[in-house]
Amino acid sequence: MEDEIDLRDIFRVFWKNRILIIGLFIISILVAGAIAFTTPSEYKVSTIVAMGNFEDPVYTSPVSAKSIMLSDEFLLDVFIRLHSNATAGDFNAFKNGISVVPVDDSDRLVEISDETTDRQEGKQAVETMVLFYANRSNESYNEQRNILSRQLRAAEERLDTMNMQINLTRDALMNIEESSSSSDVQSEMRFSRTLDRLSSMETQRSALIERSQDLQKQLDLLKPLVVVQPAKEPVSPIGPRKASILAIAGALGLVLGIFAALLREGLAGGLNK
Repeated sequence: MEDEIDLRDIFRVFWKNRILIIGLFIISILVAGAIAFTTPSEYKVSTIVAMGNFEDPVYTSPVSAKSIMLSDEFLLDVFIRLHSNATAGDFNAFKNGISVVPVDDSDRLVEISDETTDRQEGKQAVETMVLFYANRSNESYNEQRNILSRQLRAAEERLDTMNMQINLTRDALMNIEESSSSSDVQSEMRFSRTLDRLSSMETQRSALIERSQDLQKQLDLLKPLVVVQPAKEPVSPIGPRKASILAIAGALGLVLGIFAALLREGLAGGLNK
């Protein structure tokens, strides 16, 4: 049939326009290469921190930490610390490179990252973010630790007082036993009352011991924000991916060359008719 396309004709068109196809392919590679190799390398600097373990729904939650550290107010403080003279455009570029992500399968870990062309600056940025957030977090941590410490000291002081009263009561019991005769009803009543008082003191003493142990346990469990993985200057960049850019550009150049060859041949055929 006349409308059928012969593959030999197609290959003949490609061969006839091989210089055009190869030329567009080479031009695409050269343009992409120029872009890829002149674009500054981009690096990702990261650190991982563990949220503090104390009663504060704001500074111990990875979700809240993300919200705070990505806020304009917080990032602007960090940016001003790093750059004394900068523009709003510089701040927006800095902000766009920052990411704060809770680590998967963890309820306390948070990864703080900065994608930048300056590895040293990126390291300083994430370290400054950790420092600023830790300062805010430690205010709440220290406040709660001080409250528990005061409660523990008060419980220990009461326990010391109770131990002293118990020792005095025991001494009083011994004196009653030594000074009373077997038929002294009044002494027996005094002994019974003193023994009841001693029993009550022992009960209070046990409660104070449990209270002190519980407060000490709470103090031991209190943890401030901790850096789990310190920031390091990366060795390898994350972009631009030169090989991928060249491969995509080559493929597009080849497709463009084939399309141009077919278009050129079609136009030439139409003019001949």
